[in-house]
Amino acid sequence: MATEATWDDLTQVVRGLANRQDGPPVRGTFSISTASDLAALKACIDAPHDAHLLLANEEDPSTLAVGQSVEISVSPRLGFGVLKNDVGDLLSGARKARIKEPSFFLMAEGISSNDLVAEDHVVARYRTVLRFIQTLKRSAAFLDVDEPALIFIKDGKFELPIEYGADDLRKMSLPVVREILDLIPSGTHEKQCASILAEAVISITEHLSGAQRFGHLLANAGELKKKFEQGYQLFAAGFSYEKVRDQVEAARVEYSGKIHKVFSEIQNQLLGIPVATIIVATQMKDAKAVGYEFWVNTAVLLGCWVFAILMIFLLHNQSHTLAVLRDEIDRQKRQLKKEFAAVADSFTGTFNYLSKRAFTQRVILWVIDAFVVGGLLLSHVIYLKLTPPARDWAVAFLPVLARWF
Repeated sequence: MATEATWDDLTQVVRGLANRQDGPPVRGTFSISTASDLAALKACIDAPHDAHLLLANEEDPSTLAVGQSVEISVSPRLGFGVLKNDVGDLLSGARKARIKEPSFFLMAEGISSNDLVAEDHVVARYRTVLRFIQTLKRSAAFLDVDEPALIFIKDGKFELPIEYGADDLRKMSLPVVREILDLIPSGTHEKQCASILAEAVISITEHLSGAQRFGHLLANAGELKKKFEQGYQLFAAGFSYEKVRDQVEAARVEYSGKIHKVFSEIQNQLLGIPVATIIVATQMKDAKAVGYEFWVNTAVLLGCWVFAILMIFLLHNQSHTLAVLRDEIDRQKRQLKKEFAAVADSFTGTFNYLSKRAFTQRVILWVIDAFVVGGLLLSHVIYLKLTPPARDWAVAFLPVLARWF
């Protein structure tokens, strides 16, 4: 009765080949050095359906003996195992090997699927990715083993083709990927954590073409882990990302409106600035002596002072209101960082927008202040030009004014 061949038998024969031609089929000269070599060779010959090992010179298997060399060719059945040059060859030549480790022998390194390898070896990385796929499977609707692809459900079907190569294995952060393997607990919160991981996977990859998605996940395992942790912290706190986002968006609309009102509430009063300038230019008369024209000019100037003082008070009040709004925005930002630190960075842009809007309004108020002060100074210039008695008194009080009047 023939002995059933094992994958170890076949790999023992392939390891011992000299002048090997990788094929397929793999060819070479096998030297039967030990009884173990002889037993492995005969076991493979007696299992033609699995090993497909042929003696090139058609020797009688019963006559084979230790010390003999034979020419062989071998091309094992795919379900029995695969002979590949390296891991890259394994992943490109056997699609299902991307989701399940087959029995294999990597001829470039002489490594079998039954061999132990270093923790950072590409084969160890490959095995970690297979476990990573099984973790993602727990968060997906199902794993299509024929494609192969992970299928998620979000507003329809979202497909994540499992396509990766040896370069993806070497570039990925192995410690982070291994941490992701333990993200979904068994029992309590298992479904919630699986859902959070699914959301994280989709958010990271939905902007990419199907062929790029899985490789992108491996290259950005740290981002995937971070997004999961953000989602889990919100879940643990009894909130959802969408709820926090809605709150921040509502605050953005509210404070944008309040900041806008700082200016819109006084825009009618601002129209008085050019009107006041026109009044000064048209109502003041040439007053050579103290008389009617002199007092009219003085009354107009006094009116300008009243208008300017009231306007400055109004602008100061609006500036104070703007400062209160700015402090409230900063408080909301600090509160968000304190309560939802995991996602606070996601809303930095919103608060930066509000801060810029507040600063813009503050600059506008400064400009208006400058116009009011400038208009008041211009009123004095016109007054002194048209009112010589007042000009003479002003020059006598401040001689430096004689340079301009």
